[in-house]
Amino acid sequence: MNKLKNWLKVRLTRFLLGEIDQQLQINQKLEEVRLYGIAPWYQENLWEPPVQLALRDLCRPGDVVFDVGANFGGLTTLMSRMVGPKGVVCAFEASPRIVDKCQQNIVLSGCSNVQLFHTAVYHKSYGKVPIYLGSHLNDSIYSNPQNAPAAYQVSTIALDDFVNHTGLVPTVVKMDIEGAELDALKGMINTITTAKPHLILETQPDDTRCLDLLRENGYISIDLNTYQEVKSSNDYPPGTGIRNNLYIHQDRLAEVAYQPPFEFQEIYTLIVEDFETKNKGSISLKNPLILDKGRYLIDMDFTAQGRDNDLTCGVKIDDKIIFRYHAYSNLLASTYRDWVIHISETSKVNLYFDFLNESSDDTLLVKGAKITRINDFKDLSTNLYI
Repeated sequence: MNKLKNWLKVRLTRFLLGEIDQQLQINQKLEEVRLYGIAPWYQENLWEPPVQLALRDLCRPGDVVFDVGANFGGLTTLMSRMVGPKGVVCAFEASPRIVDKCQQNIVLSGCSNVQLFHTAVYHKSYGKVPIYLGSHLNDSIYSNPQNAPAAYQVSTIALDDFVNHTGLVPTVVKMDIEGAELDALKGMINTITTAKPHLILETQPDDTRCLDLLRENGYISIDLNTYQEVKSSNDYPPGTGIRNNLYIHQDRLAEVAYQPPFEFQEIYTLIVEDFETKNKGSISLKNPLILDKGRYLIDMDFTAQGRDNDLTCGVKIDDKIIFRYHAYSNLLASTYRDWVIHISETSKVNLYFDFLNESSDDTLLVKGAKITRINDFKDLSTNLYI
């Protein structure tokens, strides 16, 4: 009898340990989703709002589109839904420590029209480039400021070779590859000159090499945070950091609503007294604004010195967030002050600043805001689905 009891005790212990181990594995997977996941496909996508607004305008059902530098897949999944079941999204991610998270999000979002390629888009194929680790999974083929050694070596592909091999010709290319955009453009120059795809590129205001190359090939450039045409570095707002530029070839301007110069109409000018501080340092408008259907630029004037906090800021309609930035307060105040929204119907709009995770910043000061409508987009239809 004692032997039977001992046997049962051992079996029960093993079973319980197995259950605990399995639960730990499940918890780990859930934690990975929480850390690296994006919003579920059935919720609003708030990833890089000025860029995604242009992608929603330009990616159409049945299109072939490229996401170069897919990262977690936040814009890949958006592009997938915009081109629909008859479209194709080719996503490229070079970093070995990011690509699995991108694939996970693509699968969880049910994006059956996406193919992810683990390779570095470059000016030539069949080569190797180093991958240096960034501080926030913003890995690059160029060395970081600390001159740390490369973490990986990754194979390269030129998009002209990819297009020739697959026969997939893009109508839209979004590109954010941490300073390697010029290398990628040089590897797709034939596609640029023949197919003339719409391009969205991340850029530094003082680096005009991509701008100069594309303007030489018949493109115009539009700053997606100000909707001003960019011809040189002088056309960016003073003191701005990273920008996202939309490039439209002059032969394709008639296809899109992006035809500068745009007509701007100032709607509201807000001052510091229009805002109020609430619980835990959160700030919002005292009274919501009434905005008609259309596209708006919101030029926020706020300052902050804090770096050890977790702040979200943006725009709400009622309690629903339609635009959001998320970082520490000093970064947001120094870099993310020009917001862009599109409203599909007349709405009550609020501007908000909310601290997360019990953090705060006593130096945060919202001084005011200027809200301007871009009249050229007032009759533009918004997407029928998320």
